[in-house]
Amino acid sequence: MQFFTLEVKGHIAWLTFDRPPANAMSYQTYSELAEAFDVIDADDMVFVTIIKANGRFFSAGNDVKELNDLPVLGPQDRPYAENVEYGLTAIIRSAKPVICLVQGLAGGSGFCIPSYSDIVLATPEASFGIPEISRGIIGGAPEASFSLPPKVVRYLALTGSFLSAEDAEKYGFVLKVVPKEDLIAEGEKIANEILKNPPLSVRFMKESLANIYPPSQIADLIAGDEGRNEAALKTEDFIESVHAFVEKRPPQYKGR
Repeated sequence: MQFFTLEVKGHIAWLTFDRPPANAMSYQTYSELAEAFDVIDADDMVFVTIIKANGRFFSAGNDVKELNDLPVLGPQDRPYAENVEYGLTAIIRSAKPVICLVQGLAGGSGFCIPSYSDIVLATPEASFGIPEISRGIIGGAPEASFSLPPKVVRYLALTGSFLSAEDAEKYGFVLKVVPKEDLIAEGEKIANEILKNPPLSVRFMKESLANIYPPSQIADLIAGDEGRNEAALKTEDFIESVHAFVEKRPPQYKGR
């Protein structure tokens, strides 16, 4: 894997995302995320996973430039939208608990990673949002609805604004806000709390928790947005948003 590094220490799998400068998500990163969790779930010695990221951003979300110029896929490759869903839901499909450590911005699909995790810790500098609407495309409202109140999801989805770490903690999305220098140690502490319990019982508990909001239901919600996203990608406003992003200027939308 090029952008995800997987290291197993004892019974903890440490999965680190590193795609400078902003850890943007691409077709390849979604594939690697799914691949990493395939390895984790196949390893009987791994009981807990911790996801973290290198750099100033946790993840800025989808690579806008790639969305404007989608990669050429072979007949054996998953369609782009399907690969996005498959990569992200690998987290929630995992039979093992997932702890997510967030520093900096977690936006768009980068927000979905902590959203699908079981436990989220964040630094005071962290922020969370689904800003895709500002780029003229449909954002991850279904994913956000998995772990935030409906009215908060509507606010994020319609404005493209972000929640601070403090607000995310207030709404129950983040378990605890901790200083940056304590983030890894706090994540490991919680992992060790989980490891005190019988591994098979923890796995059965994960299956039980999945019944609260089944992964298949989330997948159906995401699939329902595929047609809307395809339509949005064909609009003049989407093209304008990409040009404005690349040229570092405010976009001029025309509603067509």
